Amino acid sequence: MMHEACARPGKVAIVLNPCSGTLRRALPRFRLLARNVPGAVMLEATTSQEIAHAVCHFQLRESDLLVILGGDGTLQAALSILLGREPAGLPTVLVIPGGTTNMSAIDLGARLSAEKALRSLSAWLAGNCAAPKIVSRAALRVDGSLYQGPRFGMFFAIGAVVNGVRYYHRELRPKRVPGALGPLLAFGRMLLSALRKLPHDLFPALPARLDTHRGVWEGDWLLVFATTLNRLLAGSRPYWGTEQQPVHLTAIAHRPRRLALILPFLLRGRACSMIKEQDGYYSHNFTRMDLGGADEYVLDGEIFAAQGTITLAATDPIRFMTF
Repeated sequence: MMHEACARPGKVAIVLNPCSGTLRRALPRFRLLARNVPGAVMLEATTSQEIAHAVCHFQLRESDLLVILGGDGTLQAALSILLGREPAGLPTVLVIPGGTTNMSAIDLGARLSAEKALRSLSAWLAGNCAAPKIVSRAALRVDGSLYQGPRFGMFFAIGAVVNGVRYYHRELRPKRVPGALGPLLAFGRMLLSALRKLPHDLFPALPARLDTHRGVWEGDWLLVFATTLNRLLAGSRPYWGTEQQPVHLTAIAHRPRRLALILPFLLRGRACSMIKEQDGYYSHNFTRMDLGGADEYVLDGEIFAAQGTITLAATDPIRFMTF
């Protein structure tokens, strides 16, 4: 991750997702704040198709600023259209955490609430506030979607994570559990169920083949995930690879040994003598991986169908801003 100088944008365009968790609870206020950003144009968009249409409508250049006011899924949809059509000359992307989950925004440096970030954006553009933080970070390119071309995001997973996301949408989201508490509860339920070592519908064995520059691993997996983020939900850092590559990979075999003992070290990303590949724990960093055997995957909280080999690769760094 590199820190860069922060230049004033030529054009400011805002994509506001009115169905994002934080925004939905006070939508009129957020609409007003977004409309009052000096010189900005704003479009509302909810589905991936609507977000793609909005981003294309803006016709942004490298000197411009695209503001994403939503959660992880909104950012993923915007990155997919930006990188899928114009991989060169991308605008800077300002990420404002307005969703139920804002894992990407928080890891990229967002510290203010959505309302305070919008007010700070207005003040900065008016010359009355310090500049936002800007960092360069690669995203993940995912090839292998069943119905569309490549998708781009920050967190990819197969196995138990897919079932955990489905459990959240089926059991917790309809109960209107506030904010990020719902995903955290789903995450905790997954951990407790895994520690009990009992057959559970969240944790079927997933036969898959992982092929990276470090070798090939083939077997039954509990979960496999790859990310360019440094920290995930609740600040966890469950990877310990040492290679100087932008994508973190962690794979845990189905029914690994001593999971209860190793889990605290695993969540903190602390390499220790107990975490061994022969016991079912793998973590490496890479720029490209081929994955065979999965017919669906999660990308930034959204579930997508897949067919054949899924290829993951790091993109060139993207300029992200946060307040």
